[in-house]
Amino acid sequence: MLRNFWLKFGLFVLIGFCTHCKTPSLPPKPIDKEDTTGTDTSHIDTAIINRPDTTHISDTVRARTSDSTLASSRRFGTELIFSENDLEGKTGIYYKANDFIGRPVNLNYSFAAPAKDTLKYRPFVLMVHEGAFLFGDLGNELGKARLLARRGYAAASINYRLGFNGGSQANACGGNNLEVVQAVYRAVQDTYVALHYFAGKADEFGIDPGQMVLAGSSAGAITISATVYMTEQDFEALQPGIVKTLGRLDPNPKGAPFKVTALLSSLGYGVFKSSYLTTANAKPTVFFQRTGDNVLPFLKGTFLSCPFYLSSEGAKPVSDQLRKLKVPYELNFETASGHQLSYPQEYITDRYAQFMKRLWSGNRHQITNEKYKVIEDIQLK
Repeated sequence: MLRNFWLKFGLFVLIGFCTHCKTPSLPPKPIDKEDTTGTDTSHIDTAIINRPDTTHISDTVRARTSDSTLASSRRFGTELIFSENDLEGKTGIYYKANDFIGRPVNLNYSFAAPAKDTLKYRPFVLMVHEGAFLFGDLGNELGKARLLARRGYAAASINYRLGFNGGSQANACGGNNLEVVQAVYRAVQDTYVALHYFAGKADEFGIDPGQMVLAGSSAGAITISATVYMTEQDFEALQPGIVKTLGRLDPNPKGAPFKVTALLSSLGYGVFKSSYLTTANAKPTVFFQRTGDNVLPFLKGTFLSCPFYLSSEGAKPVSDQLRKLKVPYELNFETASGHQLSYPQEYITDRYAQFMKRLWSGNRHQITNEKYKVIEDIQLK
């Protein structure tokens, strides 16, 4: 009788334990396979996600508007050719996906360009906002986007998936390396999708898929750098199994092709390793950062300057790597402490525009400016 009692008791405990077991959560994925936003994800081959890709972002697309045409145009420099009233704006959703806890989110954009433009295919700048991968929105970059549009560019600012477990706006250091690497990975996925989205609607937006530029501030600068310089294999080295967990780094690898010609960054800069930059993938880049940046290290430090996060490298070592590779750059720095810059956004967009104009003209320089003073200007052959 006592034996029967213990058998029944053990069975009761086992049943109670199992009723509290949770099934593993599924990795974030697009919530719709139907093309509701111009991005078709139905063809994604989920069977190959265990084989991390080693290739970098594609650069095979030819420009529809030549460099020489852009260089000789009155547009795209420092002059505000168009007024605010001359611009047209469009808003919409470019992607639907699940965030870090599986909630479905709509990722939207705001687009600005000259209305009734005579130039059919304009250089396009995709802007990614700041916020430590935890906060902020596309409105943070809209001012610069519209200033570029007034110079003749087409530009769009996007929202991307935010948040990671343990992190908050009040304490970005409350997470762990697994969480922050996944946050960067999701942001890169969204950036890829946005690039495909706009390239696929080149005629509608009047943009040149072969003349696309990535611009980002703070976390946005980290995102655009990781988009260009990191492969699935690089992310796997930081976090084994991330591709299986979150899906392909480029969720839509058969989407409309594009070419990224340059990176424009402000409010700091960050990449996990400057050695990711090679002769094959290095991009002309503009930097704006303080030497005493307490969020993104100007030299070397840790991600978001959190003591327990991965190492990170800033504008100085990355510009040094570009110097070795003989790639044009412009390093703008302030000898000051703190993350926030004192440069007006009008000045930053002026430097962005002048930099692109030089590239299109074949006038390749490596320039270092301390605040507003040029301290080095090397002309490349």
